Amino acid sequence: MTPDKAKEKNEILLEAGTNELEVLVFTLAGGSYGVNVAKVREVIRGLKPTTTPGMHESVLGMFNMRGQLIPLVDLGKHLGLGSIDECQPLDQQRIIVMEFNGRQTGFVVESVEQIYRISWQSMRPAPELSSFANEADDTPSSCTGVLELGDRLVMMIDFESIADAITLEEKLHVTSVENPENVDRGSYRVLLADDSTFIRTTMLRVFRESGYTQIESYSNGLEAWQAIEANLRSGGKPFDCIVSDIEMPQMDGLALTRRVREQPTMSNTPVILFSSLIYGDNLNKGEQVGATMQLAKPELAEVVRVVDKAVTGQLTQSEHKSAA
Repeated sequence: MTPDKAKEKNEILLEAGTNELEVLVFTLAGGSYGVNVAKVREVIRGLKPTTTPGMHESVLGMFNMRGQLIPLVDLGKHLGLGSIDECQPLDQQRIIVMEFNGRQTGFVVESVEQIYRISWQSMRPAPELSSFANEADDTPSSCTGVLELGDRLVMMIDFESIADAITLEEKLHVTSVENPENVDRGSYRVLLADDSTFIRTTMLRVFRESGYTQIESYSNGLEAWQAIEANLRSGGKPFDCIVSDIEMPQMDGLALTRRVREQPTMSNTPVILFSSLIYGDNLNKGEQVGATMQLAKPELAEVVRVVDKAVTGQLTQSEHKSAA
């Protein structure tokens, strides 16, 4: 797939807030896996990378693509499915070059199938498998959702958590965020929605340790919306701020934002989209559905600071834009 072809695929615009996405399906160790096309820059043939010292065990090396050095990850090895080099010749392998969190990374897979357009409603949340795992193993889940295509299951991979584990991204490894303005964080109610177990639990910990004790989290947009609806019906204390990922099973963050904006009592509730896809067309879609602000992962500390401004009414109109 050439850069122009990849760009063409990413320019197949889905109307903002329609709860649809396009999934590129690929194979690995005989299984089917998927990734949101919005993250894919291009697909190239397998190649031999240049090894560098001090690499993570899942990184095969670096390769040069049009003047840019890109790390190459053995996805099968990282997922515990076996190294792809042990089961498939180099010329038959494919590399999916992705871009998220402001960086490009290549992932080696066995083959690439095709692109499917689906609704987030047709994707099931990933099952919670922690009870089956070794209690000493705190490795975050690498699957965020399961898609049914005919008689097979396609596992949606959490590439952000994989990249974070490989690069040891410090921006997510924070404890608490200072409060120089002395915001009464404990008095505000905040809702978080993110399908990545790793991101969600990290955000909860940081927000709570920073003083936001009235906080609740949900693993997808539908669960978040149901909680909002229940709160509206019961007349409970309104949410002072909503922080949501974009890609999520059942209902994505764009559809969630649109539904929030359709509620007269929530038309001015701050909604912050926190995603690895804050650029280009996705940035425009966030603006179309009424997001107050859009922040690129993994700037977790910045999210807390923006929520401070949002709940105290200090997020000015000029700041209602991407902070990517």
